[in-house]
Amino acid sequence: MSARTVSGVGPTQVELTRFQPRLMIALFGIAASTQSPSPVLLFYTDRLGLGAIELTVFFAVYALGLVPSLLLGGPYSDRFGRRTVVVPVSLLSVVALLVLLLADTAGQPALLIGRFLQGVTSGAVFTVGTVWMRELAGRERAASAAMRASAAMAVGFAVGPFVAGVLVQWAPWPTVLPFALPLLLVLLAFAMARTVPETMTVRRPGRLQIGVPPGAGRGFLLYLLPIGLLVYTFAVLSLTVFPLLVARAGFGATLFLAGFMALIVQGSAAISTPWAKRLRPGRSGPVAALLAAAGCGFGYLAVQPGGWAWTVPASLAIGISEGLAITSGITVADRLAPPHRRGGLVSVFYLVVYFGFMVPTILVLLSGDSLFSGEPILVLGGCALVVTGILAGPGRRLVNQIAPVPLVANAGEGRRTTSTS
Repeated sequence: MSARTVSGVGPTQVELTRFQPRLMIALFGIAASTQSPSPVLLFYTDRLGLGAIELTVFFAVYALGLVPSLLLGGPYSDRFGRRTVVVPVSLLSVVALLVLLLADTAGQPALLIGRFLQGVTSGAVFTVGTVWMRELAGRERAASAAMRASAAMAVGFAVGPFVAGVLVQWAPWPTVLPFALPLLLVLLAFAMARTVPETMTVRRPGRLQIGVPPGAGRGFLLYLLPIGLLVYTFAVLSLTVFPLLVARAGFGATLFLAGFMALIVQGSAAISTPWAKRLRPGRSGPVAALLAAAGCGFGYLAVQPGGWAWTVPASLAIGISEGLAITSGITVADRLAPPHRRGGLVSVFYLVVYFGFMVPTILVLLSGDSLFSGEPILVLGGCALVVTGILAGPGRRLVNQIAPVPLVANAGEGRRTTSTS
């Protein structure tokens, strides 16, 4: 394989920048569609006679669907371009939603298959879309672009489950109406994404480069790994275990509560992204971990009899933690990886991030009946304190030593490179 440069006039950086709102709409639409089923899944645990383990498995299988698309989506986009991944894969969300609609007749298998397909979609669209957003913004505005991408997804994660929670709790056709808005948003996401120009104009021959790039291993272990575990571990805990235990403690309207908690968690995550930019990764990492620990403390109080009101401060603390963690992690991944390996490193980071969807299942399996006392939530909070020490010590020292790296070598320079065999 050899590389060849072909003359041509590509879009300038100024022209690329104006497409960011379209990509933000696409990220919002896919995010809203993938998290809208959360209250509906809680509804099905009651309707189908399922328990806490089955509910958390619905989130775990979502994480399993992420694995192949995270491993391959980013590296594939590094070689063939961002549009070639985001645009076609976004249509898979339509298929996933249609499968979930069949759950009322097909039962649990449709829920598992639909969630798996949503995981495949999310893994590709969120990782590659985030990198795409940063490249549209240009090197000097890359950090702001990471903030906007995180905020767009967090707003989608907030609005989708909240609307679905209201519909499934009080509207007719609770297994149909909650999927109507997500279907429209997915189609809008596809329409927006296909109008955004390509930014990865360097075509590199050879195999797909999967995994952590050379020289980034220490940064991955000391910062990306611990901060990635903060992102969704505690957020999913608030969407699954907290509502179940609060309902067991005597609170009604649990389906609405699940959507409301998602609104608070993801809404506060979106609002906190500018704070992450001001704090910078070295400080925002340990702050995120401390907030996750505080969220577990409030969560323990919330699942006690009559303590449901504590779900509000628990959700706020967990949401702000999520926003700080995801924005800081993406920023550090951008600094650690060269441009042609950025998609691959972000994909590996997201593997850690979405492992958090598995943690509630592991917690339920390990804790057994002790889960209902709420004590395992405090244990998870203790783990967050351990992460605080890592991020405040070696993690902070490491990120303070690394400097931003150039974005895409020839984006907007009027040259386009392709490879031929």
